[in-house]
Amino acid sequence: MTQTIINLTLPIVTDKIDDILAAYPLYEYRQVFAVPELRQKLTAYVLSRLPVVYVTMDSSTACDMTTSGHCYSSEQHSQINQLIHQGLEALLGRPETWHRRPSPELVEAEPIPSSWFG
Repeated sequence: MTQTIINLTLPIVTDKIDDILAAYPLYEYRQVFAVPELRQKLTAYVLSRLPVVYVTMDSSTACDMTTSGHCYSSEQHSQINQLIHQGLEALLGRPETWHRRPSPELVEAEPIPSSWFG
């Protein structure tokens, strides 16, 4: 039988990200993280700060794994939640991450008095 390596952490993190974003009071968070690139950055942020759990299984039974949440303690689950919130703040704290610059043709320069001349 062939053995398959399965990452148990990734499905847990992605499920928790989905749950947290669905419960966020600000719609703009959900809208911003609907962009696949930002969702991947958030997932990478969390995964890079966690010990990743892998198992090897027979390839025939690997697809039968539906719940892998039992491999982490309740403390680790709360740590994952905390890391997701930290990742949200870290990514949204950078304006270039989620603010799209308006296209140059739509921006009009307004006359602003300058104090440079005195």
